[in-house]
Amino acid sequence: MTHPWRRLRALSHISLLWHDDGPMGETDFVAGTISLRRGLTQAELRSTVLHECLHAERGPVPMGLAPKEEHQVRKLAAQLLLPQVTTIGEALAWAQGDVAAAAEELWVDEATLRDRLRFMTRPAELRYLARRLEGARVPT
Repeated sequence: MTHPWRRLRALSHISLLWHDDGPMGETDFVAGTISLRRGLTQAELRSTVLHECLHAERGPVPMGLAPKEEHQVRKLAAQLLLPQVTTIGEALAWAQGDVAAAAEELWVDEATLRDRLRFMTRPAELRYLARRLEGARVPT
């Protein structure tokens, strides 16, 4: 199981800051900080901390590669927080296809669950979900 807060603690060169407005999280490579927005739910914090830790671990990229890097970090964070397709399938089945309710059950934010579903490409995972959720409406 991935522990975002432990991962952050292991980044000894990074300081944690808090902000009131703006994005859920930001990594400042020059200042060596990760800043999180106050007021996030525990699931949002967990998802955002891991996302920003991945940015800090991977390091800065040239401006032109920023969109590609963001795509990769979102994909990796979703895979790390939600590695088991069976767990995802059970949560979605329990929530009757309600992605927000399933995300809450999985202790991630909705965006992370949607990313995991969007980036799912392994045929076995896709077949499992199709079988498990047969008849259920699962928006992506």
